[in-house]
Amino acid sequence: MLRRVAIATFALAALLVVACGHQVTPSPNTSDLSGDIVLKFRVNGTLDFNDFTYIIAIDTCGGGTPYPQAYNTTYYSFSYGFFVGASYSVALPELFEYFVNPNSSGQILSQMVPESSSLEQFTPNDNGQGNEFELIFNRSELANPLQQAQPCPNISPVPTSAGGATPTATATVRTSTATAAPTPTPTPAPSAGPSFSPAPYPTTAAQQTWYFNFFVFQGTTPLDSLGLGGPTDTQFSGGAVNTSITQDIPIFKAVGGNVPSNPSAQLNGGEIQNYP
Repeated sequence: MLRRVAIATFALAALLVVACGHQVTPSPNTSDLSGDIVLKFRVNGTLDFNDFTYIIAIDTCGGGTPYPQAYNTTYYSFSYGFFVGASYSVALPELFEYFVNPNSSGQILSQMVPESSSLEQFTPNDNGQGNEFELIFNRSELANPLQQAQPCPNISPVPTSAGGATPTATATVRTSTATAAPTPTPTPAPSAGPSFSPAPYPTTAAQQTWYFNFFVFQGTTPLDSLGLGGPTDTQFSGGAVNTSITQDIPIFKAVGGNVPSNPSAQLNGGEIQNYP
């Protein structure tokens, strides 16, 4: 298990399309993966953690798919984001939670989550080809760890934190230089907080399904998503995972559309595996 260190930046979106004839990496040993989600993130070239940021955007609130132009969609369907790459001091993921600002009406903020080394495992080159990383995390990690009063602004009433492994928020994009997708600068992660042991399943039926999207950013500029529209896609509706059952979902980049010139920024696809 690895612990990661880093600083905040901007935000996210993606598009997952299932197809045939693509590489699917072998499934890991599932003997100790109960309650975990395994994510494999793949590009066409070699992963470049110095120049690009690779993002996994997740909606755990039942709102739907998050998209790359998060600012233009008022961050709807953003709950959490794992960021890996150029925005950080090391090529390890950093987790942020999105939530309603308790001091304003409807404003969405993001804040770094104090992560637990027992809940994550990151492998920067899991297939030995340099084009794929693997992130394994326990679903309980995405259970309103910051104990925000309104972690799911698109759900009413707001579920209580005691109920399940999914309460969160729509979302905000974080950025160090506000240009293409400006966002509030996240406040520093708290050094300590109340202990939190969520139940293993979501609070509501709507929250049983989590939506995932993958993106590639350079600075604050989205370069690609798994959808046909690439950095501006707003149509993708895939990447849905039923967290209450075992699933293994290969995902692939939609063919056509806008594609960045650098293969390291070109999304190829990946895989999502859920273990109840």
